[in-house]
Amino acid sequence: MDAIDLDLFGVSPAPAVYDGLAGRPALFEGGVAPVLDIKAQAPLDPFLDMQAMLLEMTKELRERFQRFQSQKALAEEDADGAQDEVFRKQAQADAKAAIEAVSLIVRTLEKIDSLQRTLLNARAEADAAADGAEDEAALAAEFDRLVEDRVKERLNAAKEDWMRGLGPGGDAAACAESGP
Repeated sequence: MDAIDLDLFGVSPAPAVYDGLAGRPALFEGGVAPVLDIKAQAPLDPFLDMQAMLLEMTKELRERFQRFQSQKALAEEDADGAQDEVFRKQAQADAKAAIEAVSLIVRTLEKIDSLQRTLLNARAEADAAADGAEDEAALAAEFDRLVEDRVKERLNAAKEDWMRGLGPGGDAAACAESGP
């Protein structure tokens, strides 16, 4: 291992340690420092990642669809105008291959459309479930408040009935014994 010069391969024998660029003051001499560009990072939402990928695939497949349609048209023209039987059969085979490619692209686009609809439905359900959790908490709080209000109303009504039963001087049983 000592016979191999690792510097030739750009490999350092010492392990790399991130020091926040503190050990490289020469990098900052011109007033400019290398900075990691994080704007190019993909969104953190997997739904958006999947949707972006499906849109990109749709765009690419549209371009290929148009190319195969033009190849099919050219192959059919070549087959119609061919003087040689071998050339005509080759042009027909090219047209058939282009038709099969176009139909495969159409089926793939239909699958992508189905996936996009599924993603949108899943996203809508997830949003509804998230809203539902908040709605459930608000509904439970409102129910608790209504129960509390109803209990207070009944308690106050029972207290008023009890107070009316006591009369002006005090105990209801004493009032009953003394008579009217």
